[in-house]
Amino acid sequence: MIHFIERIRDYFTRKDCADMAIRTWKSANEELYANFCKRMDAVGKGNLSVLTDMYQMMRECTPSEALLLYNWLSELINGNGKNVQNIANQQWAGKYTDIIAQCITNKRLWIGINIKTATVELLTSPKSELLMVHSKTPLEIWSRLPQETKAYLTGQLDVLMRNNKGCYLLSNLERKMVYQFLTYISQIIVLSHAVFVGEFVANLYDYVIEKKEALSYCMYYFVIFDHGLSRMAKLLDRLLSSEEVDNGDMLLIKSCIALLVNKSIEIGTESKAEWEATAEVCNPDIWKEVMFALRKVKGKRGNRKIIQSLDDILIGDKERIKQGIYSFLEENTEDISLAYLLKALVKAGRMKASIRYMTFHRAIEQFYQRHYGHDIPQKRYGEIKDITLTSPQRENSYIKAKRIIDRWTDYFIKNG
Repeated sequence: MIHFIERIRDYFTRKDCADMAIRTWKSANEELYANFCKRMDAVGKGNLSVLTDMYQMMRECTPSEALLLYNWLSELINGNGKNVQNIANQQWAGKYTDIIAQCITNKRLWIGINIKTATVELLTSPKSELLMVHSKTPLEIWSRLPQETKAYLTGQLDVLMRNNKGCYLLSNLERKMVYQFLTYISQIIVLSHAVFVGEFVANLYDYVIEKKEALSYCMYYFVIFDHGLSRMAKLLDRLLSSEEVDNGDMLLIKSCIALLVNKSIEIGTESKAEWEATAEVCNPDIWKEVMFALRKVKGKRGNRKIIQSLDDILIGDKERIKQGIYSFLEENTEDISLAYLLKALVKAGRMKASIRYMTFHRAIEQFYQRHYGHDIPQKRYGEIKDITLTSPQRENSYIKAKRIIDRWTDYFIKNG
């Protein structure tokens, strides 16, 4: 299950292929996706069934070592001192236990995770091609926490200790040691989740590809193409407006909002302007959190790559048009012919004139399952895009281009 990466070695190529596959799936499953969106909207009304389904799918992709860690932490925190020796002797993260323990005890060591192969190794210095994590002291971790988070955690811990006879008389120094113990536990959790990443991604990939689970396709499209993360922020806003929220709930909501803003901009699904527009329709607490997060995050610059399937960009009877496109590609095998195909589709009104050539090119490659060079046809399309080809041309290539374009323009007018 770890060898999925061998199918497509380059990350960006793999992502483009995944984006295209999801768009194609959604075009063929509009009703299924619409039902998913209704279930997401229902979360704001208290129906959490779609979140339960997501949780179950993610659990099935979670490595056994991660489940072992969660059980170990549960026993450690809720065991009330029972079976302490058994807990101490357990391999709390399975095969990764020794690596994590060494990283925590030796601050010079790094853990390197190869996402491609899911292998994990200890290193003395970072490697650029690996996901690298490094252990910090409890004091360093505590000092980096937001002040609001520290205040909430210490407040909750103080309440817990006041209600526990054994902790009631703890000195300030002993209380600080308890705080540091919690940050030590957080070290274990952070490092453990890092080493689990490779296997989790591999399991998720195979779960999606082999089982073709519709829920995973809906989740992907919702987040990547349908502004899912900002829509989730609006759900949190609705929850904040309709429920009584205590300090813990408010802290959790603010943390979620900051995470949604950062991740959406990082993966390019939302811009700063889009988040500002979202914040304007939310209550002041959400607005402030969004604006604070935007101040600290760097926006993506440059043109955003557009990934669309043929179904997304065709106008008319899409099935008949695709049959014609297939016939065209069978008959015209040279890369440059894609420029003539796009020109014919635009002239016939089966595609908008504003379509970018590379958006069309990627859609054709996904549809026909063949790789085409893009330099020559892209340049050619730039040459013929705005000329009529009706006046006498000096080159035979223009005569050939006009003949192909006119024939297939007429075809797509009649068959679309």
